[in-house]
Amino acid sequence: MNALLRWTAAFLPVLIVGMVMGGKNAVRNGDFEKFSGNEPSNWETTNLGKMLTVVSPSSNAHGGSLAVKCEVKNSFGSPMAGMIIQKNIPLSGEDVQVSLYYLLSPVGKDVGFLAVDFENDEGSTVGMCQHYLTAAEPKYTLFKAVTKLPEKTTHCEMRLTLMPEEEGGKLHEGSSILLDDISLVSLSAQIDTSTRH
Repeated sequence: MNALLRWTAAFLPVLIVGMVMGGKNAVRNGDFEKFSGNEPSNWETTNLGKMLTVVSPSSNAHGGSLAVKCEVKNSFGSPMAGMIIQKNIPLSGEDVQVSLYYLLSPVGKDVGFLAVDFENDEGSTVGMCQHYLTAAEPKYTLFKAVTKLPEKTTHCEMRLTLMPEEEGGKLHEGSSILLDDISLVSLSAQIDTSTRH
């Protein structure tokens, strides 16, 4: 009996975490295995057709065979950053966890930037979260954060791009970031609130 209690005490938290984290990824083509030319399927980009490509597929992937690359290039005398946008991502529950892998190659102090706008069923923004992706490592870095969903949230819009580190700063041509395995998972109310942002 004591052995059974010890086993339960040791493994029940693991089982609970497994159930809590078992939600379905709401991001479409978050692994970037599908492209149409330079456009990742289910994502909008800031590419200017054949004039300027600032978003493209990369074979330097974290998982699978492809990742997406956003980079800063000169556009009519000004730096323009690649951005990927996915709209109408369905959400439910009390908390949501966003996770992704990134490989930042900055010029100057440019950083990656993630923004999620939470919206209600009428399309109005009811809240948002923003995160800077700053680790410039030789290998992919995992980013993960849990956010409490604002009331009446039914879906969200996600944007990823490059930005200057300082407000009012200037982007640097040549900066780039690889992104892969992006997920957005609704969690139950059992999540540890100390990890919320």
